[in-house]
Amino acid sequence: MKKINLYIISFISIIILTATACFDDDSMLDINKIPGVAIDTTGNSQYDVFQFERLKIIPNLVSEDVKQEQLRYEWRINLVPNDTLYELISEDRNLDYEVRLKPTTSGTTHQIFYKVIDDVSGLEYIMAWPLTIKNNIGEGLVIANTKDGNSTDISHIMSAEVTTDFNKTEVKYNIYSAVNGGNTIEGLIKQFQYAKVGRDDAILGITDNSMIKINLLDYSLGGVNDDLFFSSKSNYQPQLLSDLPQSTVYVGNGKLTGSYLAAFQKFGIPYDFSYVVPSHLAINGYTYSPLPIRIQFYDEVNQHFVYQPGFNSFGDDDMHKTPGASGASFDPLDIKNKINVAANVSTTGDFRHLLKDKASGNIDLYIFDGGIEQPYPDPATPPAPKALYSLANAPEISNATKFVLLQDQRVLYYATSTKIYAMLYSTSAPSFELRYTVPAGEEITTMQIYQQAGFPYDGTSRAYLNTNNKQIIISTFKGTEGKVSLLPIINSGLANIDTPNIKTFEGFGRITAIGTQK
Repeated sequence: MKKINLYIISFISIIILTATACFDDDSMLDINKIPGVAIDTTGNSQYDVFQFERLKIIPNLVSEDVKQEQLRYEWRINLVPNDTLYELISEDRNLDYEVRLKPTTSGTTHQIFYKVIDDVSGLEYIMAWPLTIKNNIGEGLVIANTKDGNSTDISHIMSAEVTTDFNKTEVKYNIYSAVNGGNTIEGLIKQFQYAKVGRDDAILGITDNSMIKINLLDYSLGGVNDDLFFSSKSNYQPQLLSDLPQSTVYVGNGKLTGSYLAAFQKFGIPYDFSYVVPSHLAINGYTYSPLPIRIQFYDEVNQHFVYQPGFNSFGDDDMHKTPGASGASFDPLDIKNKINVAANVSTTGDFRHLLKDKASGNIDLYIFDGGIEQPYPDPATPPAPKALYSLANAPEISNATKFVLLQDQRVLYYATSTKIYAMLYSTSAPSFELRYTVPAGEEITTMQIYQQAGFPYDGTSRAYLNTNNKQIIISTFKGTEGKVSLLPIINSGLANIDTPNIKTFEGFGRITAIGTQK
C-alpha cells in the first residue's frame, strides 16, 4: 500500500513540474509594463556656449505611468575638462546655468551630466552631453573693483561705445575670481595697460606693490612680479604703465624700463640713470617724421625738466637736462619745489605738464614743443617752452583730485569728489566752466579719457571708433555700489558734456581703475 502511494505521489509531482516548465512569464513583456522615463536627445548630442553666458537645456522627457511629482532632478558639470569630479549646479527639471568656467581648448570638453530620479521605483535615468565653452570677452572696458578695500576683482563691459562692430550691451561681473578658483587679486589695482605678450593678448595691472599679467583668452592669471621680469627685485613699487611703438613702458621704484613684450615677453633691467623718475611722464607714442623726443618729465628731486630722445638700443636713449630758455614764457631751469600732477603729449606733439607748488598749492600748466631727435650721433633738438597757464582762479581747484588733459583739444578737465570742471586754454587767458555734477550721494572714484587699446599707434591700419578721445569715463560710488558712466564730449574746443546721452553701467564694487582691451 505504501509502495502504491509512493508511485501515485511521484506521478503527480511529474505532472506538476511539467506544467510549471511550460508556463510563460509575461511579467517583462508589454502585457505587464514597468513605469519609466526616457530622455529623448534627438538633435541635442552636444552643446556649445560662450563663457559667462547662460546654458539653457530643456530635456524632452518621455514618461509612461510616472507622475511628475515623484521625480527629482540633478544637473552636474565636471569643473576640469575630461575629469571625473562633478559639481551639482541645479536641481530643476530644466537647466538655466551661467557658465563661468574657462574657455575650453581644442580637443577638450566639459561634460553636462543629467540625472532623473524616480522616488517611487528607485530607478535613475542618466544622460550626459559634451560641452564646449567659447571665449566672448572681447574689446571693451576692464573694470577693477573692490568689495573689501584690500583686494581686487575684475569685471568687463562691452557696448557700442567701447566695442567695435557691437550693438549690444554686455556686463560680466567678477570674471577674474570666476576663472581663478575664487581667488581675487591682493591689493588694489590702480592702472591697467593692454599689451601683446608673445603671441597672446594680455592686460597688465599694477598695485602699490605688485604687477600682474592677466591672459585675455580666459582672464586667467599669467604671472606676478618676478614672473614678468628677467631679473628679480627685492620689492616692487609700481608707479606707471604706458607704451611706445614696439615698447611697453614701466616705471617703478623711481626707475624707467621698457620691453618689446611681443618678442621678449618680460621686462629687462631699468635705465641706469641717477634721475628719480616720477609717476607722471609725458610720453610721445606718435610716429612723426622726423622722430620726436619720446619722453619728458619734471624731476622733483633736482627740480628741473628731463628729456629722453629715444627709447631703443640704437640712437640716443640717454636722459638729458632740458636747457634753460631766457625770455621764454618760463625758464625750464627755474621751476622749483613742484609736484607732478599730470602729464601727456598732444596730437601735435606738445609736451604738457601739470605741476603743483609744494608751498602754495598753486597748480600751473607748462607746455613745451616736441623737440626733434636727430640722426645719431647728432644731438637732439630739446623741447622748448611754448606757454604757461595758471589755474589759480579755477573754481574749487584746491579740492581737485583728478585731472585729464585732452590730447586733441586745448582742454583740461579736473574733478572734485562730485563735480567736473573744464579749463579752456585756446587763448592767452584760460577760462573755467562747470561741465558735470554727479547724482546726489555719489562720489567720483576715477576719471579718464576713453582711448582704445593700442592708441595712438599699434602698428596696424585699423580705424578707431568715433568715440575714441570723445568721451570721458568716470566711476562713482555710493553706499555699496559702484557705477561706470560714459560722458560724451561735444563742441570741440569747448568740451561740453552731452548729458542726455550719458550711458551708465551699475552693479560693481568700489572701482579703483578702468582700462581698455582689444
